[in-house]
Amino acid sequence: MRKYILVIMIMTMVGFIGCTEREQGMKSSLKTDYMMGTIVKMKVYASQPEKIIKKSFKIMDNLEQKMSLNIKGSEVKEINKLAGQKAVKISDATYQVIKKGLEYAKLSQGAFDPTIGPLVELWGIGTKEAQIPTQKEIANKLKLVDYSKLKLVPQKKKVLLTKDNMKLNLGANAKGYAADKVVQFWKAKGVKSGFISLGGNVSVLGTKPDGSLWKVGIQDPKEPRGNVMAIVEVKGKTVVTSGNYERYFMKDGVRYHHILNPKTGRPTRKRIISATIVTDNLSSLDADTLSTTVYVLGVKKGLELINKLPGVGALVITRNNKVYMTANLKDEVKIIKKDKYKVVKNN
Repeated sequence: MRKYILVIMIMTMVGFIGCTEREQGMKSSLKTDYMMGTIVKMKVYASQPEKIIKKSFKIMDNLEQKMSLNIKGSEVKEINKLAGQKAVKISDATYQVIKKGLEYAKLSQGAFDPTIGPLVELWGIGTKEAQIPTQKEIANKLKLVDYSKLKLVPQKKKVLLTKDNMKLNLGANAKGYAADKVVQFWKAKGVKSGFISLGGNVSVLGTKPDGSLWKVGIQDPKEPRGNVMAIVEVKGKTVVTSGNYERYFMKDGVRYHHILNPKTGRPTRKRIISATIVTDNLSSLDADTLSTTVYVLGVKKGLELINKLPGVGALVITRNNKVYMTANLKDEVKIIKKDKYKVVKNN
């Protein structure tokens, strides 16, 4: 599921690149493109940043070719095509994303489910075919959503959907894996400072060249894109947000958003309208998966799960403008719309 675009607050004042970069022989390169169903922005500081950025986008393109449902011959499409028939041998990249999804499906008891594909396809939210299905249609598709029928063969990197017409959808966490791979590449090339933003998934490497922390803005879920309600100051961390405001359609005054509950077959109707994960202990793949998981679980169960995971923080916004935040984020997060949003609980 596509995440909402976080607003990454990279300060561009005159002199930002300044003497620190020149003394270290560094240059910067910034590029924005559309990949993996979202806007991707990267910036790195290095001696040859253009080459690094170019290779980074190639890495992402390679992953998209494997995991996209919109690309003919992708590994995920092949798995879905052969559901109920035979296991499909896939790349380690696709295998790791599916494996992680299955891990969180078990951990959340199905609040996250990578086999949600039939429901995503039925609703079509974010496409021209978006619709409100009948309860009978939803019930029929729910029979095909069951992570326990997703089988992995680790030794051979094979995956099998054991029931006909089951379908994987990796939209909720593939971008996180891509961010991890890009940052790993940067580190291998000696890059010390940079950021990548893929929709609602932001990963930063190190600090800014002048040694200051990166500032990542959390979108105000009730305002147009670019309006932030809080800022997270981070070094070498991942910040991922899931919200009900990026892909949706309105019908008779009701918002039907893209974050579906695998158990009801409908858009999640909890109090949450935005869930943000902040971590330097887990991968971006984990954070990407967790943001959706917390959204579906709801405030209480979602934060209970986060508190069991070392080095992970969460900030949740509800419909009535309440902010629930884990205690480990209180020094990193600055609420800038205090007149509108109130922190009511530190967990």
